Amino acid sequence: MKCSGRNLEASSRPAYAWQLDLAGAARPGELDRGAGVDGRCLRSPAAGPIVEGVIVVAIVVALLAVVLIADRVAVIRAQDRLARQVQDRGFSVKPHVTIAGFPFLTQVAARRLNKVVIRAAGKKLGPVEVRQLDLTLHGIRGSGNRRTASQLSGTALVGFAGLAGMTGMPGLTLAADGPDRVKITVGLGQVTATATARVTRAGPGGIRIAVISSGGIPMALLGSLRDITVPMPALPPGVTIKGVSVTGQGVLVYIAGQNVSFGN
Repeated sequence: MKCSGRNLEASSRPAYAWQLDLAGAARPGELDRGAGVDGRCLRSPAAGPIVEGVIVVAIVVALLAVVLIADRVAVIRAQDRLARQVQDRGFSVKPHVTIAGFPFLTQVAARRLNKVVIRAAGKKLGPVEVRQLDLTLHGIRGSGNRRTASQLSGTALVGFAGLAGMTGMPGLTLAADGPDRVKITVGLGQVTATATARVTRAGPGGIRIAVISSGGIPMALLGSLRDITVPMPALPPGVTIKGVSVTGQGVLVYIAGQNVSFGN
């Protein structure tokens, strides 16, 4: 801190020197601001702690930034590793995996992932191909390629083309006709006929498509399509079908399970 010339003059006067204010009045015992008795500059006693506090805060912020970056890098690598493991289970494309929860490194230390969301496509479940699979896993424990989820829930979208193709009947198409119904269209030479079928859950591992109205299609022509069950044997142990619904893109199968093991 620089002292003014007025402050330097204070060194030649005693501490009780008289000073005149602008009006000429005398004020005894008043010292110049910014200068000590011997004329040297005095630093504010609060300046030291303030500077030290700023330094400490800067160090803490820097450390937190390093930890945050390390945590995010670790979770990105873990998501990529899990995605590759899931793809090796028979998916045609690499799934999208999201590990929820922060911080991630504490979950790794505890060997327990709180929540993992998986979105994949192109998976064969029995005789049909799943267009999209969405899974949410909670409480995943284990290490390496062997893990167990305390709870699993999700949906599998089976396309109409895959369901129609498994019938082996050329020219047959399926389309949505309500929340639990599909419209079956068959080309009969120069005539196109339609029928209506109800889609339901067929036990813990399959879906059922049963014709409830044949329309103009002879029942004999429908053959086995009058009442078919589509099995899904590729479901992991402990996972069952809880329900089904019909959407504009296909049949949506709801699955769930507890203590589900996966991995090699």
